Amino acid sequence: MATKREKVTKENFEKLLLKSAKQAVEYTRSERPLAEKLVALIEEPPQYSKGEIKKIRADLGLSQPAFAKIFGESASAIRHWEQGNRNASKSARRLLDLIEKDPSILELMTVESKAS
Repeated sequence: MATKREKVTKENFEKLLLKSAKQAVEYTRSERPLAEKLVALIEEPPQYSKGEIKKIRADLGLSQPAFAKIFGESASAIRHWEQGNRNASKSARRLLDLIEKDPSILELMTVESKAS
């Protein structure tokens, strides 16, 4: 059962403190279950070395310009990542992580076009 959160003010501080103390006593007497809340934690995206980035791109068989389109970056940005001159942003590293784990994710980004 969800409880409504109440903002603590000077006027209601004592009332809320007593209410909280009463709930703690009820819990210790096994008269009240302990409220549980599950929180999903997402880790920071991993760092990628210049060699790892180049390998991911090569394994996909993509040129730097094609690889750059996936990230909304320029080919020179990809070149800088692969030369170690610049690090990929957190969002780019998150996408690299997803691609590395499941390259088929790129199918969601592809667009078919008719040749004329």
